[in-house]
Amino acid sequence: MSEDTSGARSLKTAAMVLRALRLLGDHPEGLSAAEIGERLGKSPATARYMVNTLCEAGFARRDDSGRCLLGTAPPWGAWVPATEPAGPGDLGPGDPAPGAVLAEAVTELYRRTRQRAYLVRRTGTLVASVCDVRGHQGLARLPGLDTHVPPERAHGLAFTKVLLAASPTYRDAVTAEPLAALTPATLTCPVRLGAELDAVARQGWARDEEEYAPGFGTLAAPITSPSGTSTVALGLSCSSRRLAAHADELLADVVAVAHGAARQWASGAAHEGGDVCSCPECGLDEAPDVVAPRGRPAAAARSASRAHRRRTGRGISARRR
Repeated sequence: MSEDTSGARSLKTAAMVLRALRLLGDHPEGLSAAEIGERLGKSPATARYMVNTLCEAGFARRDDSGRCLLGTAPPWGAWVPATEPAGPGDLGPGDPAPGAVLAEAVTELYRRTRQRAYLVRRTGTLVASVCDVRGHQGLARLPGLDTHVPPERAHGLAFTKVLLAASPTYRDAVTAEPLAALTPATLTCPVRLGAELDAVARQGWARDEEEYAPGFGTLAAPITSPSGTSTVALGLSCSSRRLAAHADELLADVVAVAHGAARQWASGAAHEGGDVCSCPECGLDEAPDVVAPRGRPAAAARSASRAHRRRTGRGISARRR
């Protein structure tokens, strides 16, 4: 049995953050992210991610030149538990607050698929936060995924691929550094990743097959605010075996729930009863296109499509990637 080193990694990360805070305390004039990374022996991407996280948490701030300075006071206070996942912070004028819509979408996706469901949003240029998760006890967790997705791992997950496709700023920041090979399947060529992100923007969903963690895959679709200024990613993780066998059905559920949530968000009110509906009256206008897994026989894809039509009463088109 392999040893669980997640606790050691967490302690190492905490020690690095404490070193960064001490470093900022020793330099009241401020330091750039590159200078912090150089002094800590970390890559510029990791340093920028850490600086963004410290600033968003209130431990540090940026001056007009972009240098990072230690905050003037500790940010902690009385802890109040959140009653629902945090909504996007960049809502446009006239956008209704998402209210319970996003929480209901995560719950509905888990209810439909019985796979671990996630809501992921950007909270800074390089920071993607996992702000809501649903899953039952015993359901395998995606290895290495905690409360944030570091920039050096953002190219491997369907959730962050959706956010990268929606934000040129995020995309440019992540691809400015060499892309790490998280697994043998990870895309490390910026040109190929760019082409995939363009496809994600066109088709409205993203997928990873063991690109983030061996033995696991993820699917995700965007939920965009009515003004189009904010996008969150709704998706699921599952075993690569289940993804290969049931990609059509799982992807159809992800896209349908995301579309239904976006529609409810635009209406400014959650669906009565807590379900995100995808029926013809209040769900999708058109059925989503579903792409069969790479290398999957067309006959198997057609069989899965027929099974999904029987289950939902709606057609989906399956074509090979």
